[in-house]
Amino acid sequence: KDYYDNGAVLEIARRGALITAEVEGSDYAPYAITIQLDDAGAIDDAMCSCPYDYSGYCKHIVAVLLALLHGDTVEEHADLETLIDGLTEAQLRQIILTVGGEQAGFADAIERAIILLRRTAPDVAGAPDAPLPPIDVAAIRRELRRALRSAAATGGGGGRSYYYDEYDDMAIDAAALLAPGLDVAEALLVRGDPTGALTVLAGLIEEWGESLADLEEWIVEANEDAFAEAASDVDALFAECLLSLPLTEAERATWQERLDDWAGDAMRLAVSEIALETGWEYPPLVAAMQGNITEQGAWEGEPPDGSDLLAQARLRILARQGRDAEYLNLAQAEGELLLYVTRLIELGEIARAVDEAIAYLAMPSEVLATARLLDARGHHAEALQVAAPGLDLTYPYYLEDLARWLAPHALAQGDTALALRAVEIAFRQSHRLDDYQAAERIAGTSWDAVKRGLLDDLRQAGSYTEVDIYLYEHMLVEAMQSVDRHGDYSADLERVIEAVRGNDPDWCIGHCKRRAERIMNGGDAKRYDDAAAWLRRARTLYAEHDRLAEWQPYLAGLLETHQRKYKLVPLLKALRQ
Repeated sequence: KDYYDNGAVLEIARRGALITAEVEGSDYAPYAITIQLDDAGAIDDAMCSCPYDYSGYCKHIVAVLLALLHGDTVEEHADLETLIDGLTEAQLRQIILTVGGEQAGFADAIERAIILLRRTAPDVAGAPDAPLPPIDVAAIRRELRRALRSAAATGGGGGRSYYYDEYDDMAIDAAALLAPGLDVAEALLVRGDPTGALTVLAGLIEEWGESLADLEEWIVEANEDAFAEAASDVDALFAECLLSLPLTEAERATWQERLDDWAGDAMRLAVSEIALETGWEYPPLVAAMQGNITEQGAWEGEPPDGSDLLAQARLRILARQGRDAEYLNLAQAEGELLLYVTRLIELGEIARAVDEAIAYLAMPSEVLATARLLDARGHHAEALQVAAPGLDLTYPYYLEDLARWLAPHALAQGDTALALRAVEIAFRQSHRLDDYQAAERIAGTSWDAVKRGLLDDLRQAGSYTEVDIYLYEHMLVEAMQSVDRHGDYSADLERVIEAVRGNDPDWCIGHCKRRAERIMNGGDAKRYDDAAAWLRRARTLYAEHDRLAEWQPYLAGLLETHQRKYKLVPLLKALRQ
């Protein structure tokens, strides 16, 4: 807030769903902020170029959000779609050629987009096939090499990297670096070109190994987990490509040799190795697809690591080939129950899908996905029929999302009791004000009883969000106790001070002093402005209650204590008046 109040937000611009801004900070150059909005206008992602952009939004991002909230001037720019609207083909061509000649990597990105567009575009009956550019694996490799070097040089995401230590959230996003090439490979596979997809993937894998060899050892070690997760994405797609081809024994042996080479130099593709070994002829797999389902699923013994990825790859292939019965059997055998139920819905077997979902789906996220699909396809009653039992699932993750989705849909179908139960469950999971207010709206005349139960749960939970509800209900004592309980670092302190400054100035003044004293005693010169701001609040509170006589000796004591801190003393002297 101090950054905003002191005018540190220099300029804000918006282009469609992207907001950019500059904020003055402790460095000579302003920090660059980007905020991406989703379709509903809510924040989808936000980043800052400062070294502290980790574990939540930094103060520079918050300052920009405050500026937006207070209606500061935003320079509006047309989004890309509007910019190109009305341009002729010749003009578009000229723009592309001009920008491509000025910006490295632009031509590679355009080439990749063309491949994706043409490989994924639906066939039009009678229309001649558009000529496809040859797959430029070298360009894909260049882009990956450039992206990996850039990420390593900047500590991961384009942020600062004066040094690296275990406390910095500066891991390289390996999955994002590999994603452009994987998108091309997947597009080729979906359009029926698994051989082309394998060519792209092989190029990515080889480039990955060569580029990693060029990096410093500590960078590779620091990002082992991220690299392993990215390799898993490559592995799953590679296995799917292999299973999409009628490989001969000789071809399998050749691919196995390449996998062995890559395991030592680039990445281990364990799932792909299993795919090569089992193919489609593996007897337990054949039996499972024929409906002979056992506890082992599609395996002779214990399923190997990565069996879920392999099962999902097989199911995608069966879906593309229209082999529905085998798909359903294999999905059941391998425990891919969400995919199983989803396929039933896609096939129009709604009653069976509902029964199976209620019987077997054990995760709130799976129940929610199924209910949403049913609702989107017009089966509103069936969506509620699936979602309602999901409220009783013991697995907590995504339970509040399920409950929050269910409430308005239950209301729309006239089931107020179910809607109220849903919002109560959502609140008990989240302790958020919007869930509390939703319960208030739905409860109607029974709100007093519902409210008591929710507040009891809130007190027992001790959530950091409890202040929102206490301030909403004007429960000021409870709000102050919450801040005291969570410490002076509570982000809600300023809001509580505003609410109670007329009734309990001593509490407010005490917190302001402690905030300032912690900074001053710590000798953090970069934060002396923050300390002065807290002291300014304390002085204002003294003045509001005609107690400036108490302020002056306190300030004099601070000047005496910190007289050698030459950066702090002028700030303290400015508070005399």
